Amino acid sequence: MLRAAGQATTDGGSTAAGTANGTSTAGSTSGSDGGGGEGGGWKRGRITYYGAPKSVAAAYDPSRGEGSFGILAYGSCGYTNEGGALPFPRTQYAASADGSPDFPGSCGRCYDIRCKTGRVLNNQGQPIQITNGFYEGDKFRPYLPAINPNVPDTKGRAFPGNPAPNGSQTTRCYAGSPTIRIRIADSCPCTQVLKDSAPGVAAGGETRTQTWCCSTQDVRHFDVSYDTFEQLAHPVYGVAMIEYRTVDCDSGAALPEGYIDKSTIYSGGPRPGWSWFPYSSSNFTLIIPGAATPAGTPSTCLSISPGGGLSFKCRECYKAGFQPFAGASAISFWIRSNTQSSDPFASSTPPGQAPGLKLILQKQESGNYCASEPTTNTTAPVATAAGGWFQFSVPTSAFNCGGSGITLADVTQFELQNKNERNADVCIGEIKIVR
Repeated sequence: MLRAAGQATTDGGSTAAGTANGTSTAGSTSGSDGGGGEGGGWKRGRITYYGAPKSVAAAYDPSRGEGSFGILAYGSCGYTNEGGALPFPRTQYAASADGSPDFPGSCGRCYDIRCKTGRVLNNQGQPIQITNGFYEGDKFRPYLPAINPNVPDTKGRAFPGNPAPNGSQTTRCYAGSPTIRIRIADSCPCTQVLKDSAPGVAAGGETRTQTWCCSTQDVRHFDVSYDTFEQLAHPVYGVAMIEYRTVDCDSGAALPEGYIDKSTIYSGGPRPGWSWFPYSSSNFTLIIPGAATPAGTPSTCLSISPGGGLSFKCRECYKAGFQPFAGASAISFWIRSNTQSSDPFASSTPPGQAPGLKLILQKQESGNYCASEPTTNTTAPVATAAGGWFQFSVPTSAFNCGGSGITLADVTQFELQNKNERNADVCIGEIKIVR
C-alpha cells in the first residue's frame, strides 16, 4: 500500500514477548524545531500514522486514494491471529522505517515514545517546507490541512491549527500527552514496489519512494497506529516530532539501540527481533494464556496443513552485530499435541504423543537452507511435563549448516514444518537458542 503522511505500508507477511501496557507516565514535551531533550537515552524522532478509522479515511481517501491509511493487521512481522484479530493492543502497533540503522531485527522490539512540540523536520534535520499543499512538493506526501482541516479526531477534538510561519509545520502536542510504548509489527519501506492491483497504481505497477521512511540517524522515523497518534497530537497534523528510546517490552527498562534477543525466540510471545509466520495453517493464535508451557508462559497454537508450517525469523540479522545463531550449540523448544478429536485419523498428532515435525534453519533473505533437516520423529525428547508437553533440544550440528553454503552466523530463520499426510495440531512454547 502507498503511504503519504500517516499511511501504512508493509513489505509482505501474513508479531514480542509479554503484553506491555499501552501507556505509562505523562510525557508531553515542548521546544522548537524538534530538537533537544535527548538526555536519559532519549533520541530525536518523527512519526506518521496508519490504521485510521473510517471517519478519517472518508475525509482524505478521495484525494489520496482508496485505502490510503492502510491497516494494522497482516504487517511484515506477522503479528495477526487468524481472521485478522490483533493479539496486542492497537496502541502498540508500529512500523519501523527500513532506512533506520536499527531496522535489522526490529520485529517485536519496543520503544517508549513521547510527543515533542515543535517544527517538523525532514530527513536532513531541517524544518520541512509545505509547497503547493505537499511536503517538499512531494505528491505522495500531502499536507492534510490543505485537503480538509475540519476533521475531528475520534474524541471530537478540532484541529488546533498550524502556527508555523513561512510554509513549514509546527505540531502542537496535547498537554499532558502520555509516553506510549510501541511494538514494531510492520515495516515502512523507503522504496516501495506496488502492483497495478493496488489503489491508484498505474497499469503495470509502480516503484515509489516513500520519503518519510527514508529516515536517517538524525531523524528516526516510525509509522505508529492512529490510536497512538491521536493520544499525542491531533491527527490532522499527519506528522509529529517525538523523542524515543529502546526499552524492554514488559519492564520498560532501557535497552541498547538495535537490541535483539539472541537466547530466546519465543517465550509468551515472540521475543524482540523475532517475527511469527504461520503458513498453510488454520486456527493460528500468537499467544494463548490457557495453553501454558511448563515454564508457566503462554504458548502459540495452530493446526498445520500437510506441507505447512510455522516460522520465526529475525530480518536482516545475518548482518554483523546481530547473528543470533552464531556460536549456537542447539535449539530447544517445548511442544505438545493440541488435537481435540479422539479419531486416530483426524490428525497426525494424537494426544499424549510427541508431534512429528521437520525442523529447518535457513537464511531467509537468500533462501539458502542448512543442508540437513532433522525431525522430532528421529530425535528423542530430553524432558516431558504434565499436559502432554515434550521438550526437544536439537544440536545445531544436526542441521549441517556449514555444508550448504551458509554458516550458523548466516541463519535468520527457524521453522517447524508438517510433512505428514494429515494436519498437525500443536502448541509450541519456550523456543531457545542454546550456547
